[in-house]
Amino acid sequence: MSARTLAEACYMVASAIVTYLITAMAAWGYPQGGDTIWPIGLVSTAFVVGFGFKPFLLSWRADRAGRRDA
Repeated sequence: MSARTLAEACYMVASAIVTYLITAMAAWGYPQGGDTIWPIGLVSTAFVVGFGFKPFLLSWRADRAGRRDA
């Protein structure tokens, strides 16, 4: 795995962690809304990972093809 693909993977993981932490802090800061905040936050985390999947896949395919321009 090249540095480009590894960077994309780390970016996806870091984005998911930050989104989860924002959700946790929102639920902590407004405990009455925790039952609503958690499901929405977890769906948001899934969307963040989903949006990061295409750049990861493109960099992985470029690595497999041996291209340096991607």
